[in-house]
Amino acid sequence: MNGTNYLSWSKNQHIPIYCGSCWAQGTTSAIADRFNIKYWKNLTTPVALNAQAIVNCNAGGNCNGGDPSDVYAYAQIYGIPHSSCEQYSAHNLDTGMCTAIDLCKECTWPPCPVGQTCQDQCWAVDFKKHYVSRFTEVIGEAQMKAELYHHGPISCGIQATNTFEQTYKGGIY
Repeated sequence: MNGTNYLSWSKNQHIPIYCGSCWAQGTTSAIADRFNIKYWKNLTTPVALNAQAIVNCNAGGNCNGGDPSDVYAYAQIYGIPHSSCEQYSAHNLDTGMCTAIDLCKECTWPPCPVGQTCQDQCWAVDFKKHYVSRFTEVIGEAQMKAELYHHGPISCGIQATNTFEQTYKGGIY
């Protein structure tokens, strides 16, 4: 817009391993982009929100898929940490319980070897929480266009049924 790019960077939900977290990646990006648009003149660093913390806390789903609308509800109640709080690891929590260390942590040197968690070398830290004040459901092309025009990026979900996966070849669905 007017020569300024407010959008987050492109993310790959399947690195380092496959994780069906598109719902978390897309929604945290859309929310962050709205913060960047709204507060651009007052930001020293662009906002980027943590998709792994959303997966860790089952705030809409996990690596097996999820619902973007639940991320907004979670963000309204609990807030979402910055992307620097948790390294994206593309996996569900082994315990299934989200604790403070699963939202934002610091760890000692040396870095954890690939394939290990090394949680015993980490501790929870306080973090700034990014909240959404309100959210609404938009349905259909006209409402989606209006929301994009007036407020910026949105996140969308699609039911990826077996029929869809077998017949969809690309393009706008």
